[in-house]
Amino acid sequence: MDLTTLGAVAAGIAVFAALMALRPGGARGGPAVGDRVAAWRGARIAAARDELARARLDLRPGAYLAVSVAAPAVLGLAGLALSAPMAVLGTVAGVFVPRLYVRWLVGREARAADDEAPRVLRAMVNRAAAGGTYPDLFAAASEVARHRWVRADFEELLGRYYANEPLADALAAVRPRQAGRNLALVFDALTVLATTHQPASAAAGVLGALNEAARSNQAIARSAAAESRGLRVQALILAVVIPALFVYLLLANRELVAPVVDTTLGRLVLLPAAALLEVAGVVLSWRATRLEA
Repeated sequence: MDLTTLGAVAAGIAVFAALMALRPGGARGGPAVGDRVAAWRGARIAAARDELARARLDLRPGAYLAVSVAAPAVLGLAGLALSAPMAVLGTVAGVFVPRLYVRWLVGREARAADDEAPRVLRAMVNRAAAGGTYPDLFAAASEVARHRWVRADFEELLGRYYANEPLADALAAVRPRQAGRNLALVFDALTVLATTHQPASAAAGVLGALNEAARSNQAIARSAAAESRGLRVQALILAVVIPALFVYLLLANRELVAPVVDTTLGRLVLLPAAALLEVAGVVLSWRATRLEA
């Protein structure tokens, strides 16, 4: 790009900026650009905070957003070492990789929490039926919980309760961390009971009904997971074997894969198409075998 073209581009940008500044009602016809950017960033940080809490990641939302911005650039530059289409694919992959990783962690925590739900609910129902108070219910849940985060949540509820924090506020503080649907329903039910100032004895019936639903959901989820496990293993094997075979041929006998890595057609068309089909196959196979209760 010569100086004349560069000057024309700069002049165009300056004229556009001047017109936007002089646009009627631009200063009072709605929030300023800076305010909208700040609102967008605040919404993104709030959403990232909730998602990181459910994933149990000890990471600041700002750092997570920074990683989300840096990942496309890093993978795009890595792909640029091969070809321009691979740089595009790397950039697109970088947009989704951090989100998919966090969602995978959330799913893992949800499955672990759902495994704990029937045991925790049974202990809480028994303690409520025996005349226990809300702290007794939380203590019973923490005693039987095996997953460390479920146990930590109920222990935190106990600590907040004994620190004279209102029960509804304590439940509201812990509720956003619940990745499992069953335990999320438990916290919602307890929040309603605490907000309406119901005694702990009233929780026995509500939690008992939730216990039956949680046990049914867990049985369905385990059956679905057993049926889909074999299909997922097959998809994982295919996803690993094909790239591994390509890397082996590249190291052992480069001439066999030379049309893909040493020609313009291979770098610009064949290799990006193969990477795109590989990723699409993994995603579609994972979605097809994702059976949930």
